[in-house]
Amino acid sequence: MQVWKSTALAGLLALASAMQFRAADREMTLYERLGGQPAIQAVASELVDSILADSRVNKWFAHAAASPENTAAYKAKLAEFLCQSTQGPCKYSGLDMTAAHKGRGVTAAAFDAVVEDLIAVLKKLRVPAKEEGEVLKMLGSLKPVIVQK
Repeated sequence: MQVWKSTALAGLLALASAMQFRAADREMTLYERLGGQPAIQAVASELVDSILADSRVNKWFAHAAASPENTAAYKAKLAEFLCQSTQGPCKYSGLDMTAAHKGRGVTAAAFDAVVEDLIAVLKKLRVPAKEEGEVLKMLGSLKPVIVQK
């Protein structure tokens, strides 16, 4: 009986160790590496502030700038989008990017200006280069649906 208990205990310990190794070995999501929800909210908030102050693009965001409530709602929706896009626990409930930008006349230059604003925000928030690159790659993949001809 004692041998059986020792073997069972050893098996359980080995299984627990293997499970811990797998959990530790799992690569963290971009959301986790960025710092979770506080970091996502900081990026969204800073980016919206930058966009609204940027004369190259702020005409496309007039509704967001119309009131403090609209600005807060836009920041919240962008945070939701970023959270989901970086594999966080959020579910984006807004329009898909094609519908949201249809007929808006967003130019490639305007898209590039927003990317420049985002880069400045990521640098200001000291986002590491690897994560910055992943965020920019994710945004870059949206260019064909945001800049519609």
